[in-house]
Amino acid sequence: MRLLVSALVALCLGSACAFTGSFAGTSLCRSSSSVRSSSALRMAVIEVDSEEALDKTIAAAGSGLVVVDYSTTWCGPCKVIFPKYEELSNKYTNAVFLKVIGDSSQAATKLMKREGVRSVPSFHFWKDGKKVDQVNGANSEALETTIRDYA
Repeated sequence: MRLLVSALVALCLGSACAFTGSFAGTSLCRSSSSVRSSSALRMAVIEVDSEEALDKTIAAAGSGLVVVDYSTTWCGPCKVIFPKYEELSNKYTNAVFLKVIGDSSQAATKLMKREGVRSVPSFHFWKDGKKVDQVNGANSEALETTIRDYA
């Protein structure tokens, strides 16, 4: 199931990389030679920027845990906690880790409004298609504890 979700998201991101320059030079647009071997299409943190992309990823994850990091480009605490978030995505490989950058597009802003994000960073946890928990702020201990509880 995880491989299917990763493949679906990689396909979507691959299309985005091919048709826009917005991901150029980022870790989200990797050439096939730089993709990790074992779980070939698994990317540690996957950026989503629309309601449709989030909804499809959550649905594809089934009963698996989906963790969504809501942030903005100007948020200092978001930048501070992101390396820990990325580390956790590599540690808890049975979960899907997403990132939404709220000021990257109108669709991302709309998504954050729909999800009720009022402060950043904010981490939302989904299982079985339902939001089950939330951690607000750059609290790495609370973030890992919550991931561990649901993973």
